[in-house]
Amino acid sequence: MSTRWAFYTRISDGDQVYGYSLEAQRADSEQFVRARGGEIVATYEDHQSGRKAERRSAFQHMVDDAHAGAFDAVVVHKFDRFARNRKDSVVYKAVLKKIGIHVYSVLEPTDPESPTSILFEGMLEVFAEYFSANLAQEVRKGLGRRALAGLHSGSPAYGYTTEHGHLRATDDLVSVKLALEAYLSGTATDMDIVRLLNSRGPSMTKADGSLGRFTRDAVRYILTNPIYAGYVRYNGTLIKGDHDPVITLEQHHTILRLRKRFYRGPRHNRRSQRDYPFSKIARCGRCGGTMGASYAETRGYGRTTYRCLDRARGKSVCDQPAVRTQVVEEAADSALHRMRVPMALLERARALTDPVVERERVAATRTGLQERLRRARFLFLNDGLTEGEWEQERTRVDHELRQLPEASLIERPLPTVVDPRWMDIGTLWERASPAEQKLLARLLLDAIVIDSQTVHIVALTPLGHSLTDPP
Repeated sequence: MSTRWAFYTRISDGDQVYGYSLEAQRADSEQFVRARGGEIVATYEDHQSGRKAERRSAFQHMVDDAHAGAFDAVVVHKFDRFARNRKDSVVYKAVLKKIGIHVYSVLEPTDPESPTSILFEGMLEVFAEYFSANLAQEVRKGLGRRALAGLHSGSPAYGYTTEHGHLRATDDLVSVKLALEAYLSGTATDMDIVRLLNSRGPSMTKADGSLGRFTRDAVRYILTNPIYAGYVRYNGTLIKGDHDPVITLEQHHTILRLRKRFYRGPRHNRRSQRDYPFSKIARCGRCGGTMGASYAETRGYGRTTYRCLDRARGKSVCDQPAVRTQVVEEAADSALHRMRVPMALLERARALTDPVVERERVAATRTGLQERLRRARFLFLNDGLTEGEWEQERTRVDHELRQLPEASLIERPLPTVVDPRWMDIGTLWERASPAEQKLLARLLLDAIVIDSQTVHIVALTPLGHSLTDPP
């Protein structure tokens, strides 16, 4: 009998009600394992309902650890904790069985080698799938009955609260009316409405009761939600609700027509091919918000700038103009060229990149990726993955395999003497790839504070301070 066991559970809200709490499952499973002379060496828990196995992170982690030899058997409280979907149950049990790992149930003891137990376990899988499908059907029925009665399901829309299952207006509905009336005038954009609602300071009530600022997404939600026309949406159909509307249904359709008239379709990805290592490190000197890179093209001429993200999203009233990327890059370049890496640290880094160690690391990575591809192919052939999911996984793994260096390159001897130029971080920065520059920036630069077109402060991280030569 196996001595190293893994305990897996999937907890949903209903399980707590029926006495299947994590503590209860764990205690029963430990007793079950001890009686067989074993010990639980790993625990995996998913706090999700009957979600498919490939979408349960802890479950997939358990399967990966099983292939790595972390345990010899799996115990669950009931088989429906492992999977309620019969296909998932059969496929993943077969995956584990192929590497010598069986799944045991505390409340439904079976013998994996007994034909009768195999039949009994299959019947349990069928009942579990029936229960899951029946539960989903009953939930849909309940939602449908609520919708036909004009009742809203889920969290109440902004400006309403729920009393005994019915929507009731709150004081926040004043802001909703103001936004809808402004848009119906035909002259206001989403950002015009954001500025209008925020003109008197923070006034949007958050979920925790505090006040915040309206954003463009919040305004878009208000303008397109049929709840404010007195209707609830169910299964793609609008049904007359029992709550008080803010506008008429005709006005709601007018708003949708206006938005369709000015909507020009999804924007093409016009980002420049450059990377922006200082996004989020650059800070607005006027409102304190983060600044991000933005690329715009006019008459065939591209221009990249850093702009205040809080201003762009309507989270703050800020008059910080866009700043040319060159201004930020020159300030950061000056700070980086004052930094030096100690020779002793470079020597140690050289020792750590020994070709033999690196070759072993790359070989282990390649083996892991090949095993991941083999497992995905097995799941696809056994209907555990769709063709699209299989193609996506194969493409991802192939890409990662191509990124690994060739063994012939790793075997090249390293220089016995470290190049002194590597001590200058400014030189390293110039030779670094875009991904390496982004990593260096976050390691060494804490903030670049910008006001108007001038960099006022370049704040360094503790590591950046330790590498900077004193003035």
